[in-house]
Amino acid sequence: MKQIRPPHRPFADGPPQFQPGLQRIEMNDWLLPDTEKQIALAAKTELFASSLGEVFQQTAGSEPGQREVRTMVEQAVGQTCQMNGEPDLLAASRLVSDDLCLMEKPEEEWILSAASLAAPTHFSLANTIGKSLRGMHRPVPDGAPGLSSKITMMFDRIPPGSVFERFNWTIQANAARFMPDAASMREQAAKTPIALADEMLHLRVERQTILRLAETGGVLFCIRICIDRLCDLDQTVLQQLIQAWNAANAEVRAYKKWSVFEPFMAQFAKNHQL
Repeated sequence: MKQIRPPHRPFADGPPQFQPGLQRIEMNDWLLPDTEKQIALAAKTELFASSLGEVFQQTAGSEPGQREVRTMVEQAVGQTCQMNGEPDLLAASRLVSDDLCLMEKPEEEWILSAASLAAPTHFSLANTIGKSLRGMHRPVPDGAPGLSSKITMMFDRIPPGSVFERFNWTIQANAARFMPDAASMREQAAKTPIALADEMLHLRVERQTILRLAETGGVLFCIRICIDRLCDLDQTVLQQLIQAWNAANAEVRAYKKWSVFEPFMAQFAKNHQL
């Protein structure tokens, strides 16, 4: 059966928002169906082999939480990890397209205690492992203390075993999944002729899920990346996307660093009569 792309369309609700905006979902809908598994697992395997230190980090004492993560993922997808001496969270991440980030609260603040992050969106794992939510969200508009305080309160209140979902989206210059720094992509866009807008422009959608671990008390934050070339999307989807793009305010556009894409999106809209 042909997949409907993109599988998630948060832009249908308007521009990106810097608010938690969580919706509760059923456990059966947490990790399955995994629409990105085929392409994502191949990319993960390559990165784990070539650049493990860039895509996996753990802190001392995170092992119990990692074991619970592995158990939860195994149960959700109906598969068993092949451990091979790997940390539990790393082994679990090989079963799903999602990146897995374990948040724990050893004292007063939630910290990133372990993570497998093979498809980061402008996010460096090496610079954030062991940091608190406050430190991680400082660059976001209203992120310190506004957003981090809201997320802290949300993490504190999530019932054990409950799963919540939210989405984010942006535009990028190619189909790259591993994107810790957007600088190279902006450089690529700056060197690309506007006439090649159709070939260059891609939509990047993040599906984020949050699960409270019942045994160890941590929070598992999962990120599934869906990437599609704009030219491959149908007209209705493109109309929704262009409307959301045009409705984004200056703060959103500045944070997303969209200025380099403005002429390309205008040309794309003209090409497709949007």
